Amino acid sequence: MANAERRPHVIYSDSGEFRTGFFTPAPKFDSLSFMSGVILSDADRSYLLRRMRQQTASPVHRRMNVLLLLDDGWTAERIAEALFIDAETVREHRRLYQQQGVVGLERLAYQGAECELSQQQQAELCVELDRRIFGTAAEVCDLVEARFAISYTANAMSKLLGRLGFVYKKPTKVPAKANAEAQKKFLTETLAPLMAKANPENPLYFVDGTHPTYTAHPVHGWMRKGKTRELPSNHGRTNININGALSWPDRTLVWLPAAKITSLAMIELFERLEALNRTATAISLVIDNARYNHSAEIKAYLERPGCRIRLVYLPAYAPNLNLIERLWRLMKKEVLGNEYYPTFAAFRTAILGFLDNIGDYQAKIASLITDKFDIIGVSNPQPP
Repeated sequence: MANAERRPHVIYSDSGEFRTGFFTPAPKFDSLSFMSGVILSDADRSYLLRRMRQQTASPVHRRMNVLLLLDDGWTAERIAEALFIDAETVREHRRLYQQQGVVGLERLAYQGAECELSQQQQAELCVELDRRIFGTAAEVCDLVEARFAISYTANAMSKLLGRLGFVYKKPTKVPAKANAEAQKKFLTETLAPLMAKANPENPLYFVDGTHPTYTAHPVHGWMRKGKTRELPSNHGRTNININGALSWPDRTLVWLPAAKITSLAMIELFERLEALNRTATAISLVIDNARYNHSAEIKAYLERPGCRIRLVYLPAYAPNLNLIERLWRLMKKEVLGNEYYPTFAAFRTAILGFLDNIGDYQAKIASLITDKFDIIGVSNPQPP
C-alpha cells in the first residue's frame, strides 16, 4: 500500500489541529530520513493502530506512536519535538522494531526491585497468612517487622501479597459443626445417584424455606473514591417467609408463602408437589434437619396409604448440598442487594415479583445451579 493511502488514519481525535501549527514545518536536517516512510508492514500498521486505540498513555503507547509517525513520513527530529522526547529515543524505537518487530515494541525491559524478604522468609510469611487472616496490609507489615526486622509500607506490602498469590476478600461463613466426611459420603452414595436417575416418574426436589428481612442488605459495588454512599436501613424485625421446592434437572420452582414455616406449611407444600406430579411413583425431597421436618405431623403424613413423598435428609450442617439455597442467594442478590424499599409493601412486591417472573433469570439459574458441590469444613479455619 502506498504511503499516501495510509495517511488518513487519525490516532488522536484532537491532534489534527495541533499538528498543523507549530510542529508542522520539518527541520532542514533529517538524521533519520533514510528510515522514514513506509517502514511498517500493512499487518503491523493495522495492529498498532488498533492497539493505540485500546491503550492509555504508557511507554508502549509512545513507541507505537513513534513508529506510526515514522511510517507516515515524519522525521526523527520532528517526532521528537512533537512528543517531547529526544531524537535518539526515536531511533532506538525504530531499531527495536527492526530487530524484534511488534513483539519488541510491546515488551518493557523494566524489572521490579528484588524482594527484601528472602525466599525462606517469604515461605514463612505464606504459612502465617494461611494460618491466620489479617485484616489489613499494615498488620502484615507489623508481623514482618517483628519477625524479620524488615520494614514495609502498607502499599508495598499489598503488592508483595499479590505477588505471593493472596487477594483481599472475606472468608466464607460455614457451620462450625460441619462434617466433611459425612457430606462426601452422602453426596457419593445418596445424592449423586438420585440426581442421575431423576425423571418425571421419579422427580427430585430440593426443599427449603427463605426468610428475607425488611432491612438494608449492603453488598460490594463500585463507588467514587473518597465518597461514602448511604443505604437507608429499617429495623429488620419484619420478614417474608417463602417455602420452596426446586426440581432437578429442569430447575423449576414451586413456592408457597407462609406466615411461618411449620410442619403444616411443609405438609401444604408436599400436597402441592403430589398434585403437580400425579403420574410419579415416588417424589424424592432433599430436605434439612429442622425440627418441624421430623415432627409427628410429618411422620403421620408420610405414613398415609398411597403417600408418594420420600424425604431424603441432608447430613447435619450441610446447606451446601441443598441446591435451592443457591436460588435463594440469587434472589437476595437480584432483589435486595443495595436496594432500599421505603415501605414493607414495596419490599414484599419486589420479592414476589422475582418469584413470579423467575423465567427471566433462567440463564443465571442454569449457570449457578449445577451438579457441582463444595464440601465445607475441609479448608483451614481461622485459629481461635
